[in-house]
Amino acid sequence: MNLIDEFVGQYTKRYDYYIETGRICAKVCETNMEQMGIRTIVTSRAKKPERLRNKLEKRNLTRKYDSFESIYNDIADLSGVRIALYFPGDLFKVQQFIESNFRVKECKAFPASVQKTEEKATDYKKRFSGYWAMHYRVYLKEADLPDDLKKYADTLVEIQVASALMHAWAEVEHDLVYKPFSGELSYEEFQILDELNGLVLAGEIALQRLQKAVRNRVSQVGKEFNNHYEVAMFLNNKLGSGSEGYQGEITLGRVDLLFKCIKDSEFNKPENLKELLVYVNPEGKNGTIVDQIMDKIREQNPVLYENYITVKQSEELKYQMDTLQMNRDNGNRQGEANTLANIGFLYSSKENYEEALQYFMKAVKINNEIGGIQGEANQLLNLGSTYRLKGDKELALEHCNQALKLHKQISYKQGQANALGTIGNIYSDYGNYKEALRYYNEALEIFQETNYKIGESIQLINLGTLYGKQKDAEQALSYFQQALELCKECEYKQGEGDALLSIGNIYAGWWNLEKALEHYEKALAIQDAAGNPKSKVSVLLSIGKLYEKNGKMDKALEYLKEALGVSSNIEYKNGKEEAQELINSIENRQ
Repeated sequence: MNLIDEFVGQYTKRYDYYIETGRICAKVCETNMEQMGIRTIVTSRAKKPERLRNKLEKRNLTRKYDSFESIYNDIADLSGVRIALYFPGDLFKVQQFIESNFRVKECKAFPASVQKTEEKATDYKKRFSGYWAMHYRVYLKEADLPDDLKKYADTLVEIQVASALMHAWAEVEHDLVYKPFSGELSYEEFQILDELNGLVLAGEIALQRLQKAVRNRVSQVGKEFNNHYEVAMFLNNKLGSGSEGYQGEITLGRVDLLFKCIKDSEFNKPENLKELLVYVNPEGKNGTIVDQIMDKIREQNPVLYENYITVKQSEELKYQMDTLQMNRDNGNRQGEANTLANIGFLYSSKENYEEALQYFMKAVKINNEIGGIQGEANQLLNLGSTYRLKGDKELALEHCNQALKLHKQISYKQGQANALGTIGNIYSDYGNYKEALRYYNEALEIFQETNYKIGESIQLINLGTLYGKQKDAEQALSYFQQALELCKECEYKQGEGDALLSIGNIYAGWWNLEKALEHYEKALAIQDAAGNPKSKVSVLLSIGKLYEKNGKMDKALEYLKEALGVSSNIEYKNGKEEAQELINSIENRQ
């Protein structure tokens, strides 16, 4: 067996791997193009083994392959992706996306300044320039891939970017001219292909004019945007390189989510959205364009901003469901288990505990079947935590103790500490403070031993909360302050916000309203920036109760109604009920 036969034989065995690499790369491109409001058709493929053999045999006449490595260095498109643009004017934005989201090995522009083409048995001379496109040879970024997909990060993928018209012409020309299945073309056939190329090039000019006409239309005063593509065009027109101001390329962000958020609001008209753009930094120093717009909307319409957060959560669930199906289709059981757990977390965050339990149970089952002890232990702990939220102490303890046993079996220290801390929480919930203290201290000791500062800060907050329940405010404050300093040190924002809220509660209990409000406002700013609506509700409720205690009922109602609105938007039942009860109590007294 010669080298080419061996290579094609090995490639054939890994053919599905190359198909999947291209599919993952295409999914990244397609998802981001859609979110950015760029109209494209994205496809992927792996080179068919027989066509690969024919190409290698032909190129071997001049290249003289002497190893697999020499073939891999020569053939860059074993796995390939095509991005067909509706509008050629979007090419630069797509290039910018590729260079930011992949490890780029090489980029080729067509036509090259001097492009050598294979001599044909015809004396036909082209009148038009032929194929116009950009070809990127890239690798997926390992850091952006989940653990079960990291193996695909070492494979080169060729991404071809051209207009949809150009891709169609190139497909016809390539199959007829360069592939041997059709026979040699006649002079007239070359002439017709050249004529078609001229029509395609003229068509691209027409598409550029069409894109400009659409941009002008979507900027007209009084007309609502019909879809997120129009919003993207408007933003590019006002802020991008085509605008009178900033001349660079801008990073829009999730335009699809922006449109879903504003489509039923006053901001779904060019003149109103334009008013927000004066606060936007086009260079992206303060985040993507969409992030900056939503930050401004949050100041003017907090409820609309919370709708945006809800839409983001819904999109995350859809993404996880798609990933689950992909893992099932590929027979990736570890990936399936991990995704089931992610879906469980999403349902748990919406207080849909029954649904969350079902997904965690499925994840436990799969990890057990494939021998994933750590994964099984993690999901047992998730089950325990969910049963705790449901108020089922016995089942919560049972699953947490099972998780602790498995983590000890594989000597996974941080897993043991997580289980110990959760068991401490369960005992604290039910008033067994002595047992809670024992478990919290065991967890704290392990986190300190392993130098895991986030875990350490969480246990310090747990200890502070425990002493607070026992009316030992001085000891509680000491633990909360230790946790706050540790959270700042390791930049753990969620923990920092929780510690500030807890310190504020201590001062409120001491009737030190000024100190309490100072810590509450810092906590609110952190939770706002972190985009954590549940934690934000907790802070808003605390501020509302503080103003009520101080006799400032109007201010109290302001914060409590905001807490009610946020809770309603994210379907946070407990927050909604507490806010409504407090509002009713104040209104009944007025």
